[in-house]
Amino acid sequence: MKKLIMFFIGTLLLLLTFVALYFSGALFDASNDRKIQAFVFQPNNLSNDRIGRPVSVDQLSEKFVREKLIRKFVFEYFYVTPDIENIAIRTRGDSVMAAMSGPDVFKEWKKDQAEKIENLAGKKSFRTVNVTDEILKKGDYWEVNYELKTWDEPNNMDLNPTIEKGTLYLKISFEKGIRDQRAGSSFDVGEYLKEGGDPASIFKFRVDEVRS
Repeated sequence: MKKLIMFFIGTLLLLLTFVALYFSGALFDASNDRKIQAFVFQPNNLSNDRIGRPVSVDQLSEKFVREKLIRKFVFEYFYVTPDIENIAIRTRGDSVMAAMSGPDVFKEWKKDQAEKIENLAGKKSFRTVNVTDEILKKGDYWEVNYELKTWDEPNNMDLNPTIEKGTLYLKISFEKGIRDQRAGSSFDVGEYLKEGGDPASIFKFRVDEVRS
């Protein structure tokens, strides 16, 4: 009788082992079969803050494209993330900052602002950039008023940012359209975008001089 009971207990344990293995395998297969689906939400009740439908460059005004690119340049010029690798990528010759800058402007930015950004990133600081007023042309230059908010310490919820306000005067070369060359070589826009390139790099836009 005792042997019979031990037999049934052994059989039950064996069945439980197979059941556990089955469910473990099912969970493993499910994890490999996961899918990512994209969803778009309306971020604001105001129409100008909603995501619009894609349009061609030809449908956008010259002013709209130019101002978006100027704002992008000022953002790239100043922003800081707590990541040294970020600024290392931004100072490369194939970066969006390099694409939007003339050679002298990029060289001066690397010696000045990029070094300051690297120091801040090393301290795990964070900085946002906001263009505060309408962008107006003053002579040969575009006047851009900006505000910087810098959080000097990470993980400090009570820390107030340091706020700096200033003005940049930018001399730019701009022609509404998509470039077919970059750094003197032919430029495949479609391939560049497929590889995750920044769309700001594809326009015929260059900052030739920066004054403050």
